[in-house]
Amino acid sequence: MPHAESPPPANSEFNPSEYPPFPSGLPTVQLETISLSKLLARDAEEQTRVFEICKGRGFFYLDLADSTAGDTIVRGAGAIARAGERTFALPLDEKMGYLMGATGPAGKPRSLFGYKQVGATLADKATGVRDTAEFFNVAKDDMTAACADPADMPRRGDSWPAPILEQRDLFAGYMRAAHGVGMLILGLLVDKLGVDPQEIWNRHRLGELAGDHVRITRGPPREKEEMPEIQTPSHTDFGTITILMNWLGGLQVWSESSRSAVLTDGQPDVPGEWLWVVPKPGCAIVNLGDAAVKFTDGVFCSGRHRVTPAPGPQGKFPRYSVVYFVRPEDTVIMEALAGEGIPKPQTEPAAEKEEKLTASEWIYRQALNLGTQFPGAK
Repeated sequence: MPHAESPPPANSEFNPSEYPPFPSGLPTVQLETISLSKLLARDAEEQTRVFEICKGRGFFYLDLADSTAGDTIVRGAGAIARAGERTFALPLDEKMGYLMGATGPAGKPRSLFGYKQVGATLADKATGVRDTAEFFNVAKDDMTAACADPADMPRRGDSWPAPILEQRDLFAGYMRAAHGVGMLILGLLVDKLGVDPQEIWNRHRLGELAGDHVRITRGPPREKEEMPEIQTPSHTDFGTITILMNWLGGLQVWSESSRSAVLTDGQPDVPGEWLWVVPKPGCAIVNLGDAAVKFTDGVFCSGRHRVTPAPGPQGKFPRYSVVYFVRPEDTVIMEALAGEGIPKPQTEPAAEKEEKLTASEWIYRQALNLGTQFPGAK
C-alpha cells in the first residue's frame, strides 16, 4: 500500500516544518520510551518495561525506528493529516452530511464513525462549555474491506467524502500497520498475566467488524494565553490500545495514575495536576484504554488525558493529529480474561448481576458518558 506523503494543498495549514519548538518552562510529563524494533525482536527487558508502564500510568512513547510497520506509521501519518486537512476544508453543510450517529436498532445511533463537529462534546459539565475540536473517524472495516465499490463497504458505503475515498489504499496500509503494532503490545502484556495471547488476539481480529478507526483531528489555533480552551475534554479512551501521531503540543495527562474507567463528571479520580506531553520526533504516543482495564479486571491503567491548543508560539497553528484506536470486535462480551495474573471474579450477588454488554454497546455508552451528542440519542 502506498504511504508517501501527498503534496500539500494550496494555503496548507498543516506544515510541520514551520512549527516552532515546544516552549520551555512548562510542567511536562517524563514518559518512558519503548523501542518497537526491540519488541518485535522479543527483547525480554523491553517487554518487562512496557508491562510495568501499563500497570502504572499506561502512557509511553513508542520509538518507530528500524521497522517496516514503524516506517509506515511515521510516513503515513503526515499523508493522512493532509487528507484530513482537505476534508475539514469542505463546507460545513457538506461535512454535516457525514455526521457521526447513524441509526441502529430501535432508532438509536450506534455508529461512532464519521464527522464530529465543533461543540458536540461537553468539555466542562459544571459550566456547560463545549469542546472546540472537529474530527473525522474513518472506519477500519471500510478502508480494509475487500471490495472495489465503496457502496459495498460494510459500514458507511459511499458516504465517505472524496478526500478520504481517494486515499483508501493509504488508510488501509496505515490501519494494518497500526493494528499489528497494537496487537503485538497487547499480546505480550496479557502473556505476562498468564493469558494465552491468542485470547486477546481473537477479540481484535483485523477482518471482523469492530470500532477500530483512524481519527483525524483538527483543533483551532489558541484564542488566549492565560486559560486554554479545551479541544477534547478530560477522558480515558474507550478502546483497548491507542496509537497517536502528532506534531504540536496540546496533549496533557493527569500527573497521577487515574484508574477509574468511567467517571460521570469527567474529572480525575485522584489529586494531581495536568502535565504537557511533548511530541517526540519519530515516536508515537501509546496508551491503553478502558477495554484493557476491563479485560484484566483493573491490572492495567487507562490513563486520563485531555487536549488543549498548543502552548506558546505553537498555539498560533491549527493542531492536527492522527490516531488509530484498536477496539474489541462488536460482538465480544466485555468481561475479564482468565489468567493467573488477573484477579478472580467476585462471587458477591452484586458482581453476579453485572450486565454483560457487547463491545459495540459498551463503547457507545462510554461515548454518551463523555457527553458526546448524537442525533436522536436519549
